[in-house]
Amino acid sequence: MKEIRALTALRGIAAMAVVAQHFSATAQRASAAVIPSLVPHGYMAVDLFFVLSGFIMAYTYAGDFAARGWQAFPDFLLKRVARIVPLNTAALLLVLLAGAASTAWLGRNIVHDSRDLPYDVLCNLLMLQGIGLGTNLNGPSWSISTEFVAYLLLPLLLAVMLGRRRAPAIAAVALCLAVLAATAAQHARLGLDTDSIGGDLLRCLTEFVIGIGVYRLLQHRAWAMRLADGRVAALAVAWVLAGLVLRIDLIAALGFPLLIATLAVGRGRIARAVASPLPYFLGTISFSIYLLHNLFRPIELELLYAVHPQPLGTPAALALAALGSLSVIPVAWLAYVAVERPGRRWVRGFATLVGRGYKLQRPGA
Repeated sequence: MKEIRALTALRGIAAMAVVAQHFSATAQRASAAVIPSLVPHGYMAVDLFFVLSGFIMAYTYAGDFAARGWQAFPDFLLKRVARIVPLNTAALLLVLLAGAASTAWLGRNIVHDSRDLPYDVLCNLLMLQGIGLGTNLNGPSWSISTEFVAYLLLPLLLAVMLGRRRAPAIAAVALCLAVLAATAAQHARLGLDTDSIGGDLLRCLTEFVIGIGVYRLLQHRAWAMRLADGRVAALAVAWVLAGLVLRIDLIAALGFPLLIATLAVGRGRIARAVASPLPYFLGTISFSIYLLHNLFRPIELELLYAVHPQPLGTPAALALAALGSLSVIPVAWLAYVAVERPGRRWVRGFATLVGRGYKLQRPGA
């Protein structure tokens, strides 16, 4: 399928929003006064990831599933494993090495906390920590663990959401919106951030389904033409920004489907600006940015304490948050070039060799 550059770039913007909010929290620990977050409620970018992932999975694989049915499922899972596992493994290895180094040099582990490290490492390698098995050793990786559950359910979700009858798809989206509203109603200021495994998994699945619903909506030419209007894109951006600035999660979350839809079909100024070279570059390396950035936070904070043990003033703390966020980008690019991209090719190549060997060993082959 043809890449939608604006959505790739949107992924990069979302990754940097998470990074900026996390580094703002890190800088707060070194600040003498309360500082504002560089991106208010930047964790909501994870919700944007879930909706965007549902849309992209449908956009990329719906045709193959429609043509081949369940026979398309192994190929789909292989591509997902090739996309995720090499970098997740490398990131986990870096976390373990950094933890061991900090224990040796500082006498304490500043990177991760584990009571049963072998078990936790196995669970993290198998991406089970997001469903409650083992301790999460690399903070952001919880979301790829929960999202993999959505991948396992993709054939069923596509059958419900993209079938000939519209009623099941409409009912599913309505149910998901109701679940989000009910979740938000239980938190102050209609928040969606949860502290429970079940809450995170439900949050992922509902937003993933909504993303598939956006894809179905855009299959109708009339709706696609309406949503391509630049004024709709401006409305979507304003809607999402209002939710973030007001710190009302539900408002931002309800704006994400509209934002994704209008960027997917839009050709106006906003879509072109989002798809410009810098956001697109960040989107290309966004997975590396997201999965590696948490490792930088305790290390950079310890380095700061070593050279400047006194609390920082507000301008210096904000500068630390900004520079810390930017420091992730070069390493993320290196990880993309050295691990993510070749790892994807290696996994696919290895699977091809295994498949050929299996065919040769079959009776009558």
